[in-house]
Amino acid sequence: MDLPKYEKFTKDSCQGIQVRGWTISTTKLPIFNSQEIDRLQKQISIPLPEMFFGNNKLQVTNEHGMIFELSPVDALKFVDATREGGDRVKVAYSEEWNHKSAKNHDQIKDVVKPYDWTYSTSYSGTLIRGLQDFEKTTDRIDIEKLKIPEPILFYDEIILFEDELADNGTALLIAKVRVMPSGFFILQRFFLRVDEVLFQLNETRVYHEFGTEYLLREYSSRENPYSKVKAQISKDKGNDISQLTDPDWVSSKLPKSKERDLILEKLRVVPLPS
Repeated sequence: MDLPKYEKFTKDSCQGIQVRGWTISTTKLPIFNSQEIDRLQKQISIPLPEMFFGNNKLQVTNEHGMIFELSPVDALKFVDATREGGDRVKVAYSEEWNHKSAKNHDQIKDVVKPYDWTYSTSYSGTLIRGLQDFEKTTDRIDIEKLKIPEPILFYDEIILFEDELADNGTALLIAKVRVMPSGFFILQRFFLRVDEVLFQLNETRVYHEFGTEYLLREYSSRENPYSKVKAQISKDKGNDISQLTDPDWVSSKLPKSKERDLILEKLRVVPLPS
């Protein structure tokens, strides 16, 4: 395969690639300091996750002025700040929750808060500027095409936020980007593990094939009780449950999303013909 002309770049905390009229970049900085936390708390009514990388971002721009990014600050705005949000897991998984509470009665009272303390977010990116907005579509990302071996021109992974849920699990929001000669693929994943209760994955996939008119975006949300996922650990692992901390392994064990539950969208990235 002939490689397109491309240029990688690094500037301070930002690195990326310019290829085929596109610029794809990631910014990695330390977690928010106290001054940054104070400023953001004036905009957001819930406490920030323990490790909040508020200045990190993944950004995609093109020669026609489109700007799309994944931002931890915007992601946090999609967390339910109501008391109902705080009770969501407890209500939906009452049997598992009561079992957990019985085992952890001294600590569990500190977990449920008057907001969604799991930081579950349905955020799927921010379109800062576009030729038009995202629109519904039936077009799907061709996953089989993405499995075809290609040179990787650029790859990176960034953490947007992480919280250990008062030692009761993990809430993790990460983003990965892969740029190939044929196009680029982005995966943003919110991974939630509430010990003894549930696993949840909210995933956003973004794909553009160079030379086409649209960028495709798919959003899905999957979950399953903790016990059902744990039961899929191979017997030869014995008491080793380390796989339960691996988002990729957990993803392979959760039920597949039903077509009707997927949110499929496309975004025009080139002007309409005149």
